[in-house]
Amino acid sequence: MDALKFRFSIFTITIIVFLWGASMGQQEEDSARAEIFENVKSLIENQDFFRAVAFIQGLGEPDEVAKAYENLVLDFYWKKKSVADMSAFARSGLQYCLTEAEALGRDDPELAKKLKVSARRISYNLASFTWPGWDEKGIVITASDIAIGLDAARLNVRLVDELNEGDTPHSIACWGLGAQLIAVQEYDKALEEFKKSKEYARNAADELSELLADGYIGITMIISGDESGQDILGEAIKRLNDIGSEDALYFVEQFNTVMNVFIK
Repeated sequence: MDALKFRFSIFTITIIVFLWGASMGQQEEDSARAEIFENVKSLIENQDFFRAVAFIQGLGEPDEVAKAYENLVLDFYWKKKSVADMSAFARSGLQYCLTEAEALGRDDPELAKKLKVSARRISYNLASFTWPGWDEKGIVITASDIAIGLDAARLNVRLVDELNEGDTPHSIACWGLGAQLIAVQEYDKALEEFKKSKEYARNAADELSELLADGYIGITMIISGDESGQDILGEAIKRLNDIGSEDALYFVEQFNTVMNVFIK
């Protein structure tokens, strides 16, 4: 075997072993996540919510507990389609992450930041999952859910500011707050947030997010009775269709869904 073929064979074997190891690790992680979800559901059904919280917060180190909360928020929404349970665990997780981050303070700033990042992710998902604009099948959003989502969206903006992670997270956070402000009919404030989202996206050279913000600026204007928003929305749709990527076309579909939800 010549030297080139030998190096190629060793490289191939190394990659196969690495991928097998990663796959096994992922399977173990998925299995542990599923077990936690089942245990938490059982504790809620057979005992009470607070017993479930005690179980979660006894799972390990603070970052492990935070990750469990992140996963539970996703699992209760997508698997159980329970906004009430998702919201309860999201708020419990936020309280845990923020309180622990504050307590760690100067002693372990790296872990404190990790917990704040978890809180940022949980707060965004809580805001997103309580927004009626998705019109998600099997999901019922109440006025109370929207109020919780608006608060979560405001927290998400604050955490993005504190973490100072750059223009893209700021653009996403401002979009999330703007979306929740539409739901409570605070149209002027929603416009302010979408304009901020657009500016952050432009700074990040993120054309798709900029067009997303433009579309929502147009939608907000239309919903509030300003028909000049039709031109802004129409231009955003045209440019997204011209781009033609999967994300761009999804944004166009999203605009149509939002219009149907909020314009009766």
